[in-house]
Amino acid sequence: MEAVKESKKVLKENKKPIVEGKFFPLETEGIKMYLPKEFKKLSKTDYLELVEKSNDSLAVNLEKERLRDLARSQSKVYFFQHTTSNSILTVFPTEYIKFSKSDAQMLLNDIKLHHDLITEKTGLLFTKKEARFFETKDAQIFKSIYTINSKDLVGDFFKQIYFVSFNNKSFALTLETPFLVDFDPYLEKIRVL
Repeated sequence: MEAVKESKKVLKENKKPIVEGKFFPLETEGIKMYLPKEFKKLSKTDYLELVEKSNDSLAVNLEKERLRDLARSQSKVYFFQHTTSNSILTVFPTEYIKFSKSDAQMLLNDIKLHHDLITEKTGLLFTKKEARFFETKDAQIFKSIYTINSKDLVGDFFKQIYFVSFNNKSFALTLETPFLVDFDPYLEKIRVL
């Protein structure tokens, strides 16, 4: 029986896709993000310059407002850009919070309220594709995926939101992409020191 269990474990491990990337340390946070090698870390200034290149003045103003709110709250934020797809990953370290499935439901409700406000201001529509809560002995992870569309957009965009608590640290991250990607294998390789 033990040999069968071990064989199943080996087969399962061998079926996992090879995840290529590199670590991007967030030195003061004790977190090492594992991302595809096409990502680059952006300063807040670089990110703001990237935002200002948009032709959508409403989106630019909303993002500037969000960055001002973050600055006022003194929240730390880290930006990464995928250089070939222009996907943006944003990481928000927070105070450690061990959360439960019911807390994840509250997070989902907060996200919906936030998306409803954006829809009201911009006409962008957020359609939830997935929302799940995972828990292990050491970690809690909440994941939600949304399709973003409007009559003004050519094609859909996707937004993935994760809340992670592990090793007495918590952080949130959002990934905005022009196509749906499976970020979970990269999330599994993130190191929290």
